[in-house]
Amino acid sequence: MKQLRTRFTYANAMSSIAVFLVLGGATAVAAGGLGKNSVGTKQLKANAVTAAKIKKNAITTAKIKKEAVTGEKIKEASLGPVPSATNAVNATNAVNATNATNAVNATNFSRYQTSGVVKAAAGQTVSVMVVGPFSIVGHCKDLGGGGVEALTTIATTQAGSSMGASEENYNAADFNPGIEALIGYPVAGTAPESDDTYGGYYVGFTAASADEKTMLSGEAASAVNYFGAPCAFWANATNNA
Repeated sequence: MKQLRTRFTYANAMSSIAVFLVLGGATAVAAGGLGKNSVGTKQLKANAVTAAKIKKNAITTAKIKKEAVTGEKIKEASLGPVPSATNAVNATNAVNATNATNAVNATNFSRYQTSGVVKAAAGQTVSVMVVGPFSIVGHCKDLGGGGVEALTTIATTQAGSSMGASEENYNAADFNPGIEALIGYPVAGTAPESDDTYGGYYVGFTAASADEKTMLSGEAASAVNYFGAPCAFWANATNNA
């Protein structure tokens, strides 16, 4: 007993007390768990909270930092159309549709040509319209005594062309350079007169080039003492190629 008392020092006593406190504290934690608000941010180890430890649906919108979710984190297929984007698409489609319609209209309009009124003095020959290899010419002949005659012809610069009209018809490919075919009826006199008054049949014509690039259908009219001129001519044609 004397030997035991000699060795039981102050340090021994303090060590014993420390062990008791540690064991007692561990027992208390194990028995009652951590107290409320006992674990703080500083007590959490870095990367200690994993995805598996987060309760499903535990993170709410209010817990997400503003502008924290970026585009690359979003599954785009899950998103519906944005109203402004839908409007932009609709606007683009409308513009494209309009442009396409305008393009078609422009193409169709470019196929159509008109000469307007071409006036001529007695004895004068005037160009009325040129489309592809075809040229329409107005002739104002001086008959003397104040009388004039107006007539319209068509010619081609491409061999193997064809044409058709009420006066002369070339249904085979033999409308060649050097031929002047009459379109409509010649009108003559000192009073106003036009072959256009007889109807489209009398002034209508067709013409097709051998290379198939120009296929005309149209009308060419002539008149005397019209529009303040001895002779007047006008024509229109659509290229159906």
